[in-house]
Amino acid sequence: MFHRLLLGTTAALAWLAVAAAPVSAVVNSDMAASNYGGPCHPTGIQPALLDMLTLINPEWAPVMPLASDPTHVDTAPILVHGEVQGMHGDLSGDFPSTHLRADVNHFVLLDAADSDRLGTGNDDGLLHFEWEAGVYPAWAWAGVGDRIVGLGRWIWDCGHPGATPGACSVTTSTPCIIDKECPSGETCVGPHFGYSAELHPPYATAAIRRGRGAVVFTRPVPTAVMATKADVFASPAGGGAADRCVITHLTNDTDELSVQCFPLSQPVATFNAQDFVFDLPLPPRPANAHRPGWRVVPYATPGGTPARLTIRRRLADPSNPHLEVHVRLSQPTRGVMPTGFAATILAGWKRDASPLVHVRVTLTDLVVNNALQPVTPTVPRTCSSSNTACMTNADCPSNEKCWGAGTVKSWQMQAAVNGEWQELVGLGSVDTGNVISQGLVYDQYIPPTGSVQLDIDGESRDCIDTIYRTSLATDLGNFGFVKGVECLATEARSVGTLSLTYAGPDFGAGGGGSTDYETVSVGGEGGHCSTTTSMLCTLDGDCPSGETCVTTGGAFSLRYRIERLP
Repeated sequence: MFHRLLLGTTAALAWLAVAAAPVSAVVNSDMAASNYGGPCHPTGIQPALLDMLTLINPEWAPVMPLASDPTHVDTAPILVHGEVQGMHGDLSGDFPSTHLRADVNHFVLLDAADSDRLGTGNDDGLLHFEWEAGVYPAWAWAGVGDRIVGLGRWIWDCGHPGATPGACSVTTSTPCIIDKECPSGETCVGPHFGYSAELHPPYATAAIRRGRGAVVFTRPVPTAVMATKADVFASPAGGGAADRCVITHLTNDTDELSVQCFPLSQPVATFNAQDFVFDLPLPPRPANAHRPGWRVVPYATPGGTPARLTIRRRLADPSNPHLEVHVRLSQPTRGVMPTGFAATILAGWKRDASPLVHVRVTLTDLVVNNALQPVTPTVPRTCSSSNTACMTNADCPSNEKCWGAGTVKSWQMQAAVNGEWQELVGLGSVDTGNVISQGLVYDQYIPPTGSVQLDIDGESRDCIDTIYRTSLATDLGNFGFVKGVECLATEARSVGTLSLTYAGPDFGAGGGGSTDYETVSVGGEGGHCSTTTSMLCTLDGDCPSGETCVTTGGAFSLRYRIERLP
């Protein structure tokens, strides 16, 4: 009892120290661990298989719970600002029973005023914004170099303790992370933890894009000027990381094997608690410019009731002219509280004569060079006892079930032009040799000295990607324990990437103003068999006996067109 009280007092003092610390201070990640009274529960140095359940019980917990009670999942949202240093879309890899889809990640260098939102475990010095793909639309994702503002849940990533062992209190030669690794009656003294603080999930983000133009003013005729673009999205839908059933700590870790949280129905987002307010910087003011203006392009609102939008000019400081954007999440719209917000805001100066080039990039087709599907599926479908091949339960003897996933044929890909993202379409069932029409269009106005940066990446799915949005209890019923574990251990396969730059003045459009390309991806998995080089493969087992799979990558080719328009 004394030990627990001491830890509770220590944790309380640590929270007070953080609250009183100067702006540059960061939060001590040790305070996230249950060892020190925190809400996250670490595993030992050599965890057993079922000990992994500890890491998702809970997987995310508030950095500062309401009432400073580690058992509470409720928390007030925080607002942070920074610049994106790196990002990725849906590349699989998250724990499926706590997600609808894998997370979109932005790695953000915070403004100095917000740097106290980091934990000591944020080794890269960046705050990760994580929000599930699907509920977070691709047009709202920020690109590298974009400014981003986020409002949402400030949490510890409990699934990654980053522990440095301490030592047992008497048997000091025995390293430990948790008390149960020590002899009876001893405690583990001095372990340290690298839990990272995150904004996970945001309730609202603004991806602020600079250095290009847009049609801001439509009268007397639509004319492009240098502009700042803000893609703004707000929604209480946060996926598993924002559902009370998923993030509530259970008494026993093994309860994770039976709890049913899907379909998600217990959102904890304090969505209407406060407005989303941010500054939208204007482009540099040209000598002949008049007043600034803006144009708002609305999109379908999550839930159907958009928040009201207020925009005000803030021009008193000539070195920082900007618009103050106020998304009124906390105030009713026609008597009804808002359910979301989705819009692009374009801002620029009237009569700005800066030269711009209208460039259109169209992704026309995806060519599948290697579908990256093993000849023998990683988790084949077989009858639960007889282990014979099956497709459905009807193919098995009475009282047996058909367990497994079989061949997983889907891909997931996303592409960006100058950091503006879209998800590729038609990838639900992919075979080698397919040519899959895309028709994704990017229209941009670029300064003559600018460039077109085209990026694309993705994954060929495997068994683990078939069990998102289902509980472990459901997975065990569909796969059995052994195959369920095998499925969780599978990984999606990289299809490779493209990162292509086309500089002005033609931006890749060529002298005729339009050029078509077909470019093979770089890196990724898959290739050809070592001797029978005409045979494509994903794994060694796809090749004739005695041969290996020589990895060459290049699983896809992208067909695209670049046009320079009037």
